[in-house]
Amino acid sequence: MKKKKSTTFKVIITILIILLVLIVAAAIFVFTKLHSLNNSINESLDRDHSQLRQKAAKEGDPMTVVLYGIDDDAERQQENLGQRSDSIVLMSINPEDKKTVMVSVPRDTRAKIVGHGTTEKINHAYAYGGPKMAVNSLEELMDVPVDHYIAINMDGVKTVVDELNGVDITSNATFTFHGYKFEKGQKYHMDGDKALTYMRSRKEDGAGGDEGRQLRQQQVITAVAREAFSVNSVTKLNGIFKAAQDNLKTDLSFVQLNRFKSDYDKAQDNVERLTINGQNALGDDNLYYFYPDKNSLKEVNEKLKENLNLN
Repeated sequence: MKKKKSTTFKVIITILIILLVLIVAAAIFVFTKLHSLNNSINESLDRDHSQLRQKAAKEGDPMTVVLYGIDDDAERQQENLGQRSDSIVLMSINPEDKKTVMVSVPRDTRAKIVGHGTTEKINHAYAYGGPKMAVNSLEELMDVPVDHYIAINMDGVKTVVDELNGVDITSNATFTFHGYKFEKGQKYHMDGDKALTYMRSRKEDGAGGDEGRQLRQQQVITAVAREAFSVNSVTKLNGIFKAAQDNLKTDLSFVQLNRFKSDYDKAQDNVERLTINGQNALGDDNLYYFYPDKNSLKEVNEKLKENLNLN
């Protein structure tokens, strides 16, 4: 009888040891991945805080993060043309009020390129001077502090969505693009290719032009963030880490990213999506630009600042 109890006890101890080893191994795996990823994706803005703030935002304070979707295809790489920001989404996150205000800035917006001495399409700033010039130019245009940035290659959006096994999105318009048909009000479970197609559509009949595209970009980004922050599977995390390592740049450390996740979790259910009104017109250089309406820009500025408690 004692021998049987002893054998049972040994089996239980062995199982517990195996479980402990697996837990430790998983923790080491995640830590190693995080450390490696942090080194590969981090690119500082070389500043203590935004020039539009007197001091850096503390933990728990409202903050802004700009999300850049980067157009970096093989042709541009071959010709050394730099990385243009295909989409620019500025988010103002207030964890205390549990509210997020986000606005898409049209990529063709005519703006001062700070540090380059030119006035041209704002998406050129990233190509000329990377995230630092892009952030400074966005602050000049919006007159709102930009605390942090996250830049993701557009192909990376596709990869991350696939790693998440798709995202659920309700179409904001009825249109057909690249073989996909979308119906307004219809909910779709989109894979990476479909989500990328959905957010890039602009000129198609019914797509709603720049305004429709801006809202779709915000929808996809919100859906991806919601799914990514809910992931706890080691297998899924590994896939997301790999996609991020190849396609992501940010000035946020992992401690700050974790804070961003926590703050966004609190504010993701109350999201106000804004658009900048204006018109597309031919400039003096015979190129088409988006000229933002001054009153619309002012209204967006005020709502972003109000959510930051800066008004």
